[in-house]
Amino acid sequence: MRIVRVYTDQPLPPHSNINLPEAVSHHLSRVLRLRIGEALHVFNGRGGRHEARIVSIGKRQVEVELLVFKEEERESNLDILLAQGISRGQRMDYAIQKAVELGVKRIVPILTGHGNVSLKDERIESRLRHWEGIVIHACEQCGRNQLPTLSPPISFNEWLAQDTNSLRLILDPESDHSLGDIPEPGGALSLLCGPEGGFSRDEVQIALREGYTGVRLGPRVLRTETAAVAALSACQILWGDLGG
Repeated sequence: MRIVRVYTDQPLPPHSNINLPEAVSHHLSRVLRLRIGEALHVFNGRGGRHEARIVSIGKRQVEVELLVFKEEERESNLDILLAQGISRGQRMDYAIQKAVELGVKRIVPILTGHGNVSLKDERIESRLRHWEGIVIHACEQCGRNQLPTLSPPISFNEWLAQDTNSLRLILDPESDHSLGDIPEPGGALSLLCGPEGGFSRDEVQIALREGYTGVRLGPRVLRTETAAVAALSACQILWGDLGG
C-alpha cells in the first residue's frame, strides 16, 4: 500500500513530535481516515523527507512523530523554467500540475495578448494561493521533496526584460526549428509557452529579437496545456532525466 505523503511549511526537527496544520490534519483524519500508529511521509519542501507515524488525533490537529530523515531527492539535472501564458480555468491548473511532475524548477505565469485574462490585485492573490496548492499537491503525488518556485504573474514584456537564462525557447508553430535541432543547454533553460490561442505574431517577433529561439512541436496544433506537457517531456528526454 502506498504511503501517504504530506507537506507542511514548518521546521521538521529529527526525532521530534509536531502538530500538522489544521487543513492537513482534517484531510488525514476525516478524508483519508488514517488512525493512530499509521505511517506517513512528511516533507517541508526544503529537501529530503521524514518517515513518521501518527501519535494522536484531535478534533482539529493530528500529531505525528518524526522517525527517520531520508535524503531522498528526485530533482532533475535539467534546470528548466516554464513561463506559461495564463489561460482560463482548468487549463492553467493542468499545465502547472504537470510542469511540477515533469521537474521544472520555477513556474512564471505570463499575461499575454491572447490570454484574455486581466488579474486585479485581489484576484492575483487568490489565484496565486490556488496555484500554490496545486504545486504542493503535485509534489505530494509525484515524490518531489523540493517545491519549485511559483512566481507572481507578470506581463509578457516585463518577463522578457528580466529573463537571463542561457537558453531561451518560445513555442512557435511557424518556426523552422524543432527541439531536436537545439544544442544541449550549458545552463538554465527557459521555455515560453503560450495561452489558449497562442502568442500573437508581434509577441513572437519581440521574443526573437530579445534572444529567444522559436521551436515547433510537430505538424499538429496542440492545446496550451498539451503543448506545455509535450515540450517539457521532450526537453527532459533530450537533456534531463527522462532519457533513461
